[in-house]
Amino acid sequence: MAPHTLRRLTTFAALSLLAHALLIEGVRLQLPPSVVEPPPLEARLREIAPPAPPPPRSRPEPRLAREPAELAPLPIATSPVSPVPAYEPAPPAGPATAEATTPATAPAAEENPAPPARRLPRKGEISYILYLGTDRFSVGRTQQTWVVDGDRYRLTSMSETTGLAAVFVRQRLDNVSRGHVTAAGLRPDYFATERLRSGKTEAVAAKFDWNAMTASIDNPQRSVALPAGAQDIVSFAYQLGLSAPAPGRISLPVTNGWKLERYDLVVGAEQTLETPLGTLRAVPIAQVSHPGEESIELWLAPAHRWLPVRIRFFDREGKPSGEQLVSEIHVSDE
Repeated sequence: MAPHTLRRLTTFAALSLLAHALLIEGVRLQLPPSVVEPPPLEARLREIAPPAPPPPRSRPEPRLAREPAELAPLPIATSPVSPVPAYEPAPPAGPATAEATTPATAPAAEENPAPPARRLPRKGEISYILYLGTDRFSVGRTQQTWVVDGDRYRLTSMSETTGLAAVFVRQRLDNVSRGHVTAAGLRPDYFATERLRSGKTEAVAAKFDWNAMTASIDNPQRSVALPAGAQDIVSFAYQLGLSAPAPGRISLPVTNGWKLERYDLVVGAEQTLETPLGTLRAVPIAQVSHPGEESIELWLAPAHRWLPVRIRFFDREGKPSGEQLVSEIHVSDE
């Protein structure tokens, strides 16, 4: 390229850059006009007449405790067994053992509990919550009901798993005890139990012949001697409540339908229990445990007609396997 041509192009480029610079320098951004401030807000208070009070409503009459529904007769029975804010019951002593109670601290075992000091309400219903082991994991409910008609009684107990526990393991236990009310308390004539577990049903019964002083029990069916004052696994707790035993040891023959055995029981001093029904004073009664055998412990509440408000069960190793704790009590003498 010729030198004069190069000089011409260079001059052109310089002039172009200068023109652009001037153009850019001369541009002015137009800002929007000033925003006019809104007028100040004014707040004025004025009195509003209060609404007229609603017309007074009459208070409903207090409801009486409901009576339990009459149960239709069952060939085998309807029987035991119902959440609650969390609570921590006073830790009771474990099941009593023969070594734990010495002759120096407890009187010798009586052959039978004392004669009844009271009578069973004519109708009643107790609901319990069922817990598994010692973790207080609710697995179901128990409902016990009874009716006294003249000198005859019918006592039933129904226990079953509910909620999530029933989804995985469906179990139900029905018990019935029928007999007479005598001067000595409850005298069973018939006891039956039916257990549904893992899809299998077991049913046994016991019949009491007080004239011949024999009892017929099942699995296998056989006749055994019937000791005076014998009870079944449901009636014995109520029989103990009728006699209101004093601290010490007593002995009571009891059948569960499969066998008839003698329960050696230790009656403790009254203690406090925290339950869904509230704080209760109750007397603990523990079966003396023996190696390789299950045992039971129960609490009777003097302020609630000496009815059972807590029942604990122990496995063959002496460990707590389950518990039922009272949530409702309804009784009637009508």
